[in-house]
Amino acid sequence: MLDGMPGPDGVQIGFAVPAEAGVVTTLLQAAAHDLEAGHLEALARGECGTWLLDALADVDLGERLVRAGAAGELQRAAGELSLSLVARDGDGQVVGALLGVPSGTVVSALSRQPGGRRYLLVSMLTYAKIKAVAVAEDARRRGIGATLLARCVQLYWQLDYMLLFGEFDTERALGPYYGRQGFTVLRPGQGIEVGTLLTGLPLHLGAGPGLTSFHRWRSQDR
Repeated sequence: MLDGMPGPDGVQIGFAVPAEAGVVTTLLQAAAHDLEAGHLEALARGECGTWLLDALADVDLGERLVRAGAAGELQRAAGELSLSLVARDGDGQVVGALLGVPSGTVVSALSRQPGGRRYLLVSMLTYAKIKAVAVAEDARRRGIGATLLARCVQLYWQLDYMLLFGEFDTERALGPYYGRQGFTVLRPGQGIEVGTLLTGLPLHLGAGPGLTSFHRWRSQDR
């Protein structure tokens, strides 16, 4: 992934590097208006996704997360657990980007559940949110977005994550698109149960007003 994996029309898919932070931010902000600054700052510092790369090399991240939690550095850890993929054309220019992040919604909800805090760190290595996918206007309709999503799913499943989910503005009518990429698209206002797997207690995850959720369990692909 560091060197790039082949995509459509000579495009290469790989991890974003700090020099690409500006163009990646511009692309993603056109697709999502609520990007957390911390993830983009981690990319600019060269820290975004570093723990994921270590995990691909069989490093156990559990102990690192425990230390980060004890030191009050979970926000920084979230940046290092974020996935920033880019699609580069034959000239090496970024024409597409994807950002995957630990779910702040799940972390916050678990912190409020009785006994849920002990599962909070586990959730960061179990569930991930696809925050945004974007392709430059002159590079669309070539399968670049679909390839970014496919590589995202491949990587998270390789790291034993159990659930990928996201949301989009309902008025953009992207349901058929995400459906073609293997995701289950929910009706507006509908959600999924994510707590029982971790804690044995129910925890409902759904989109807010004007948003539509999509998700994919790893068990679907077995």
